[in-house]
Amino acid sequence: MALQHELIALTPRGSSIYKLPSGGYQVCDPDQQCHHVHSLYQAEEVVRTIELGFGYPYSSGFHEIVH
Repeated sequence: MALQHELIALTPRGSSIYKLPSGGYQVCDPDQQCHHVHSLYQAEEVVRTIELGFGYPYSSGFHEIVH
């Protein structure tokens, strides 16, 4: 019997976090582009970046350039 990924979280926007049988986590965006990370904290950070864009403080550092 093959071990399967265990679904940990599925967001309303379609991102998902799976626990891998070999350890670590797989994070997938709504288009099924997936990333492998070592901890649940890292997985949550990837989901946050996917769904909200760049994380603080980077998002607050962009301003409109006026010529």
